[in-house]
Amino acid sequence: MRAATASPPLPLAECRIRASLLLKALHAGEAQAAERLCALPALAHLSAAQLLQGRDSVQRKHALALVAHEQGYASWAALKQAREAAPLDPRAFFRAGGRGFLNRWFSSYEAARASLREAPGFLFPFGAQFFVCEPGFVRALGVDPADPDWERIGYDWVQPRDAAAHERLRERLVRQGYGLLPQQEVAHGAR
Repeated sequence: MRAATASPPLPLAECRIRASLLLKALHAGEAQAAERLCALPALAHLSAAQLLQGRDSVQRKHALALVAHEQGYASWAALKQAREAAPLDPRAFFRAGGRGFLNRWFSSYEAARASLREAPGFLFPFGAQFFVCEPGFVRALGVDPADPDWERIGYDWVQPRDAAAHERLRERLVRQGYGLLPQQEVAHGAR
C-alpha cells in the first residue's frame, strides 16, 4: 500500500534515473547514499559504514527498491505496477507540471465539448467538472501534444473516438506518474 507523500509521484523513468544516481554515489563512496540505503528494510541491519565497506554487493535492485520505498511503495514491482496499471487521475496534472496554464473550465461535458469544437485544445474530466487545455499543458505533462493518437481520440478524453488510441495515451500519462494512487482507488472504487 502506498503511503501519502508530499511530492507528486515520480514517473518511472525518473525513478530509474534516481536509482542509478544513488548507486553511482554509493560506489563513489558517498556516505549520504549509504545512509539513504540503510532505510531500506532489507539493508536496515547494516550501518552506513558497513554498507560503504560492502558497497560492491549493493545492486541496482536495491537502489530501485529504495526509490520505491521513498515513493511510499513496499517494492519496485509495486511501484512499477501502480504506475503502469493505474487509472488516469487528471487531478494529478495540477500537482505536477500542469500549473500556470490558462484552461477553459466547465460544469458540463456538453459545454466543454462545444468549447473544444470552437477552439482547439484537449478535453479532460476533473472530478464532476471538465476542462479544455492548450498543447503546452499536455507538453508540460511529458506527453507529445502532436502525437497522432490525440487526433484519433478527437482530443476528447471523456468520449474518445478510438479506444486503442485512448489506451495508448492513458499508458503514457500513467507512466509519467498521473495514475490514481492506491488509496484513491479504494476511496473512489475501481474504474
